[in-house]
Amino acid sequence: MPKHLYDFFKHLLSGQAQRAIEVPKESYIPVDNSIITEINLPPVEPQIDIEEDQPIADPHWSPVLPTTEFFVTQSEGSSRRIAYTVSGNLDANKVLLCLPGLLETKRSFNVLHAYFLRFSECKVISIDFSGRGESDSLAAHEQYKMSIYLTDIIQFLESKIFVKGDKKVRLTILGTSMGGVLAMYLAQRFKSKIYEIILNDIALTVNWTSLYSLYKSMHNEAGYAEIRDLAHELSVDQRAIADVQLPTHFDLSYRADIWGMNFHDVLEGYKGKVGLIYGGESKICTRRRVKEAIALLRNLNTCEVPGAGHPAPFDLKVCSFIQDEMGVKG
Repeated sequence: MPKHLYDFFKHLLSGQAQRAIEVPKESYIPVDNSIITEINLPPVEPQIDIEEDQPIADPHWSPVLPTTEFFVTQSEGSSRRIAYTVSGNLDANKVLLCLPGLLETKRSFNVLHAYFLRFSECKVISIDFSGRGESDSLAAHEQYKMSIYLTDIIQFLESKIFVKGDKKVRLTILGTSMGGVLAMYLAQRFKSKIYEIILNDIALTVNWTSLYSLYKSMHNEAGYAEIRDLAHELSVDQRAIADVQLPTHFDLSYRADIWGMNFHDVLEGYKGKVGLIYGGESKICTRRRVKEAIALLRNLNTCEVPGAGHPAPFDLKVCSFIQDEMGVKG
């Protein structure tokens, strides 16, 4: 492997990808490069070791290192900048689009950008939702909600991915937690244009008890200074931290039953592949929900990360699973 790529890999993978910070009321908010999640399990460190002599699949090809760009989206008469990071072969037809979780940023996918740099047949894109990372915050009169994120990604896909005249794109959408839910709605919208969706620790049903656990862990009675510091730590708009805890945040259609929120209908008519990554100790994507998904989805492939909670970390096993699902040759 060329020395500059080796050094870049080591730089991205050398940081602590998962660490926990303690907050009041005995709540824990595990953080993975600006992740906020809900469980009290020990963090699982990614186990990726990039060897210096690991070959690039095509030695005559020079990849584009992760670069941040901006896309302008329009909503309610106003425009906002949506930040995204792109890397790899910009002309490749195999595209991995990464959608973060509830209060994550695109930095949570740094490991994937690093992992796929040596494959010449694909490119990786990760996105910051509004009010996260480098993307613009919503206007003061707007509330953060799922329909806004979904509309932004639809506009991004129609403007940057599914461009008329371009060669056929084989798009895989990887979604972590909330990003996985959005991936399902994108599959409903674009159907055959999406080759596969890969869900990181989110299945077709989310239990009410799991949601209660999630919001309980996010809730704390800290003062303004603590919220301000948390927002800075996560690179998230303070209003987003408050809005995601409101019932109105999830404003997309779904079926509700005694168990929880049900997304079975969202994937009706979608014939593409589905991958499911889940933590062996997850409180969101439980083993019961994994079995349910296996029974309902014929094209489902799964990858368990033993001992992991929510969401699953991008260790070497998970990265290899994503590579295989995309059909990227080693």
